[in-house]
Amino acid sequence: MIYAFYLNPTLDKTIYVENFAYGGTNRAQKSILQSGGKALNLAVVLHRLGTPVEVAGFLCREGCDAIERRLSDIPTSFVRLAGEPRTNLKIVDRAASVTTEVNEPGPAVSPEALAQLEAELSARLRPEDTLVLTGSLPQGCPPDYYAQLMRRFPCHFVLDASGEALRQGVRERPYLIKPNLEELSQLTGNAYSAADIPAILRDCRALLRQGVGLCVVSMGGDGALIIGNKEAYFTKAVVQKPDSTVGAGDSMLAGLLSALHAGASLRDALALGTAASAATISLPGTTLASREAIQAILPSIQPENCL
Repeated sequence: MIYAFYLNPTLDKTIYVENFAYGGTNRAQKSILQSGGKALNLAVVLHRLGTPVEVAGFLCREGCDAIERRLSDIPTSFVRLAGEPRTNLKIVDRAASVTTEVNEPGPAVSPEALAQLEAELSARLRPEDTLVLTGSLPQGCPPDYYAQLMRRFPCHFVLDASGEALRQGVRERPYLIKPNLEELSQLTGNAYSAADIPAILRDCRALLRQGVGLCVVSMGGDGALIIGNKEAYFTKAVVQKPDSTVGAGDSMLAGLLSALHAGASLRDALALGTAASAATISLPGTTLASREAIQAILPSIQPENCL
């Protein structure tokens, strides 16, 4: 079983504008309000791909109806928090194909709520399970919280985080990490561009030697890499003018994990991850790809060996 860890219940509001004016008045062409959060996005796409997944984490006592409806077909295990979920604002400039995000911090969690959630997880997790630690930590969580969980639970871990949560978590040797170029720089202290594939491979192999199982590096419109101990592959981006980039990374991770869970090769896992990401960014707001849309794109994805 794959468990998606949902710590920060979220609503996503996407506003579409043409030629966003920083500091000026912008008139929305349309807006969309949807349930969101990286773990939720991941779970929805995994479920659509037919991969067993469960969402564990927090929900608020108020304002989470949309989240619960989105997850109605997926097994869940939630601890309830007081208050309402955060709202994350996504401003999509259609002329520039750029998305600007303003993310609220979300409700605070108490040590008692964390302890209750951890007790429920402990009763469920088995050594063969995978726990996906993704997204920002809510108020009340220590910055090394993901690392603490990796030390505590005997299962496989996937880490999709940034900053201190990523730096501390990598020390616990997760099965897979999925940094973008900025997050990889946070780990290594080196700056990268998409043209620096030899440097990215070199530094990711150093992380593998430290105990990380797989590195997946997302490069936005410049493609993605997957790096293992004996293999490395690169895929180009197939959508040049996305409708919205929100959920792209979560969809990529879902495709990767779905393929790996089924025993696919690294090459095929990267292909499915890239197809899932491309299908999602072709849709408005935080609408997520369907299985049919992913399968339609998949034949056009041809990962290249980059060893």
